[in-house]
Amino acid sequence: KQWYQRRVAITAGIEDDFRTDGRSCEDYRQIEIETRNLPNTNGSSRCRIGKTEVLVGVKAEVVDVDLHNPTRGKINIAVDCSATASPQLAGRGSETIEQEILSVLNLLYSSIDALNLTDLCIVKGESCWLLNIDVLFVGCGGNIFDAASVALKAALHSTTMPNVSVSGEGIEMELEISDDPYQVWKLSTAMCPICVTLYQEGESFAVDVTEEESECSEGYVHVGVLPSGEVSAMEKSGAGNMDPTALLEMIDAAVRIGMDIHKQLDRHLHAESTTATL
Repeated sequence: KQWYQRRVAITAGIEDDFRTDGRSCEDYRQIEIETRNLPNTNGSSRCRIGKTEVLVGVKAEVVDVDLHNPTRGKINIAVDCSATASPQLAGRGSETIEQEILSVLNLLYSSIDALNLTDLCIVKGESCWLLNIDVLFVGCGGNIFDAASVALKAALHSTTMPNVSVSGEGIEMELEISDDPYQVWKLSTAMCPICVTLYQEGESFAVDVTEEESECSEGYVHVGVLPSGEVSAMEKSGAGNMDPTALLEMIDAAVRIGMDIHKQLDRHLHAESTTATL
């Protein structure tokens, strides 16, 4: 009964555009970003939104190219949620959430424009860079999908790739990877999307939900937003039905919010500072 009353109060607050923590439905909590924070990586970041905290590490290795894409490099994303991050992650709950986060991140980066994979090709038809991207949640307090996408973009922006020199041909070909920290190049994140997730609550919707608010939601929509405001991907989850008109309003809100987050995040990333609050 107590949880039912709490749920009614949360839903009513969102429908009245005045949530239990005082925010309006489109208000985001502070986003804390830290980059280049993990040793032995090519790039890394930490993102904190409320009690949600996620670490991302990027490690590069040389591999054979995919014969179907002989001029492109590769990325591989793995997601892990610490069992201590949230009570809901105990047991098999973490596996379900990890798979959903991974699905969203793969959707965001499924476009060939999201990250220029041709930059990761070393020798056409022979070798390329593989970016192994590890996403680790050490705290879960709601809005996990958006936090993961922001952390991923920040980590990719901080990633430095060593120069490679090629000598010889065919079976005599040799690659020499520079260990000079100044002989490096950086990935372009100009087209990297972020995710804005909108949760349906009663007759309204909210962004950047807390863990408690997410448990009250009937369904939610992930919207991939580019810095330009273009929608790059969209996916609906949950059992609730959404009115087409309401869905359009949610997408419009996602674009406004996504562009604002991009603008603030890019300002920090291009300043090359290692910590920031958005």
